[in-house]
Amino acid sequence: MANTTDNSDKILKKRRERDIKKRLFLIPKLLFIFVLVFLLISILFRSGDSVQTYTAVNGSIVEYVLADGYVFRDQEMITAPSDGYFECIVDEGERVKEGDTVAVIYKNRVDPAVTEEISELEEEILELETDDMTTDMYSGSAVRIELSISDEAQQLTQVKDNSSFSHISEYKKIFDDYINQKQYSSEGGQTKEQRLEALKSRLDELQSGAASEKEWVYAVRSGVFSSKIDGYEEALNIDKMGDATPKYLRDIKREDKTYGDTVSTGEEVCKIVDNYDWYFVGMIPEDEAENFEVGREISIKFYDLSDTTVSGEITGISRPEGGRVAVTVHSTKYVSSIYTTSKVSAEIFTESAEGIKVPSESLRVIDGRQGVYVVRLGVARFVPVNLLYNNKEWAIISSVKSSESGYPEELEIYDEVIINTKGIEDGKVVRQ
Repeated sequence: MANTTDNSDKILKKRRERDIKKRLFLIPKLLFIFVLVFLLISILFRSGDSVQTYTAVNGSIVEYVLADGYVFRDQEMITAPSDGYFECIVDEGERVKEGDTVAVIYKNRVDPAVTEEISELEEEILELETDDMTTDMYSGSAVRIELSISDEAQQLTQVKDNSSFSHISEYKKIFDDYINQKQYSSEGGQTKEQRLEALKSRLDELQSGAASEKEWVYAVRSGVFSSKIDGYEEALNIDKMGDATPKYLRDIKREDKTYGDTVSTGEEVCKIVDNYDWYFVGMIPEDEAENFEVGREISIKFYDLSDTTVSGEITGISRPEGGRVAVTVHSTKYVSSIYTTSKVSAEIFTESAEGIKVPSESLRVIDGRQGVYVVRLGVARFVPVNLLYNNKEWAIISSVKSSESGYPEELEIYDEVIINTKGIEDGKVVRQ
């Protein structure tokens, strides 16, 4: 009986020890669960109160429509007065006056080396006649000329060391002049008048040869000279502007022009383009035409000609044809190659705004006032703004002075503008 009692006590004692150990192991588990729940609750509360912001900085929005089309110009063709070999006297795109000599037609083939020498002689004669600094250029001693060459050589070395190669051709011309001076100086020296006489004598000699049988071609009006006849001249005359519809533009065909070394009497050889007015007619989607109206000032850029953006006026909008509309833009502004290029592509700008750029979704209207919420010392503050432009993705705004708006706050550059403003109100703590 005693043994039975002793065994029962031992069993109870072991059970108590096991219960104590279970309780001791349970406490850390409960603590862990408590901490985990606390962290989860904290994260949920924080995510609910967190805000997304965008830094207010200066920016711009530019909206444009791409248009393919043609340039219409007031231009007049010049025909060859006789048969022969045609050669331009003025450069492509050069402005000329009515009656100016623009080209020459030689009766017989002229050696290109002869025409090149004639051109060089005419240029040198012109320089001598117009440069007062050359009065005693050819009367200097050979020693002085040698010193000048030495000085120029040192400057050329500096140019090479600085990798400024754009001036190399200028120095080459200077060296050539000094070499010519040295040559004439070593032969006893020449005055400016003597040099001019020698040059003119050589010019007369060349011009009295085979090149003497020639006929000059003159500008029929003032404007920009061009020898580029691309076959669009008839279709793109300014008197065709009334036919500027999508169908007309689609049906434009260029005339095949073949050119050789010779020209025939009456053949179109060059043209003079009015250097004041030009018109661009381009096709755009019908739905884009809602952004345009006749008489509106716009900006336009021909990105395949130049990076220059110029102003113009919309002077015509055709009826829709096949989902397309022809828009006519008139301008008097200069763009590189605009007077000699016919088929072009353009960006016609419909909207342009500069100011503080923010996401459109950050805009709010409170008590009839447009504005945004910004974070100031962890608190949301409503600040009024002027809305300049909004394309539903980005908005351009400007600040309103607090003295003018009646609000104590005003927008500043680098403010944190709140984007997700749902549940946000003025004075709400958004950051601890």
